[in-house]
Amino acid sequence: MASRGDIDFQKVQPILHKKWDTIPFEVSLEKTPKYIKHKTKGLALSGTFPVVDQGEDLISGYIEDAEKIYQGKLPIVIFGDHTRIIKYVDFQFAVGADGTKILKPNENFNSKFFFHYLKALSIPDLGYSRHYKILKEVKIPLPPRPEQDRIVAKVDTLMAQVATMQKSLEHIPQLLKDFRQQVLTQAVTGKLTEEWREGKQLNDWKVEFAKDCCEKVQSGGTPRGSNFAESGIPFFKVYNIVNQQISFDYKPQFISEEIQNSQCKKSICFPNDVLMNIVGPPLNKVAIVPEEFPECNINQAITLFRVKECLNNKFLYYFLCEGSSVNKLVNETRGVVGQVNISLTQCRSFEIPIPPIEEQEEIVRRVESLFTKADAIEQQYQSLKTKIDTLPQAILHKAFKGELVAQLDSDGDAVNLLKEIEELKKNKGRK
Repeated sequence: MASRGDIDFQKVQPILHKKWDTIPFEVSLEKTPKYIKHKTKGLALSGTFPVVDQGEDLISGYIEDAEKIYQGKLPIVIFGDHTRIIKYVDFQFAVGADGTKILKPNENFNSKFFFHYLKALSIPDLGYSRHYKILKEVKIPLPPRPEQDRIVAKVDTLMAQVATMQKSLEHIPQLLKDFRQQVLTQAVTGKLTEEWREGKQLNDWKVEFAKDCCEKVQSGGTPRGSNFAESGIPFFKVYNIVNQQISFDYKPQFISEEIQNSQCKKSICFPNDVLMNIVGPPLNKVAIVPEEFPECNINQAITLFRVKECLNNKFLYYFLCEGSSVNKLVNETRGVVGQVNISLTQCRSFEIPIPPIEEQEEIVRRVESLFTKADAIEQQYQSLKTKIDTLPQAILHKAFKGELVAQLDSDGDAVNLLKEIEELKKNKGRK
């Protein structure tokens, strides 16, 4: 967070076209009439006149009294004195509470040009301090009005293209989430290997309780007297299960070997054990103990599953990740308000579908292959999203430098990603 004395105004303002004149910020403004400010508390969720404040959302609420709306000329630009958020308002509105600054550029400016220039500024974060004092010291470019109009037209066109690309990307994370869930469901119901089974002499699938197909199903516990150590045996809590894998970097805790082999002996975990949280929300947090932890332990909110030879641990992991068994119990296992618990007895009574071991291995291979492809698409999505999210500032900087380009290299990339997802769906059942 910057302080007032650290501000370099050459970094606040974009590089401008060398032939443009500049004027002081306050010289660029018209005087605005007095107006009533409306606090968010008490505003209606819908109504006749929207209230615009310095918050992220364009509209913070509604009022009905026409006498309390802003009476000045439109359009205007709103600057968030605390938030640095900038909004263009060309409709009847009421003014939000403290920190909402109303700016009306004078007749020398296309109001949108003025707005876009403020959006191009890099105003440093002073916390909940006032930022208008920085804005007052910037210089405003003043190219000829026809040139302003052409710049606004081009910027608006390009911004609309960016918005379209952003919109096309919005649903990709949900598509990938749904795809992974479909893969898991097909994996544990046999649909994923339906064609693969044809012509093979394999035993039928059977269903067994977890207690019968696992050597051990056991929840952990917290050592008496909070006997934690500075180092020693890693002790996992639910927050150490992140994105369905163990993450021990955040708030790691340890117990001594003495505690491990006495108070916590029943819940000693080894590599390849499958862990699942049994206290939520949320439930369905599952992980496999990686090789980097030769020995570890868990608290009472986690249950370990150690498989027998008839069950592939990764198949069990995917079965638990799929979540149907857990979801089936949720309505029956509500504890305190907002909390959902699954008992150790219920974990031991999970009905687990068990294909022949050869088919389990094929299912694991297919799931891993499909997930790897989905991960690759997700990486492409993240890369493309990052690139597209930087385009608005790049467009504005080129506009005010006089170097605005007409076309975007990224156009069409989002469509290609959607095609890849559809192709992946079609091929998920094939070898």
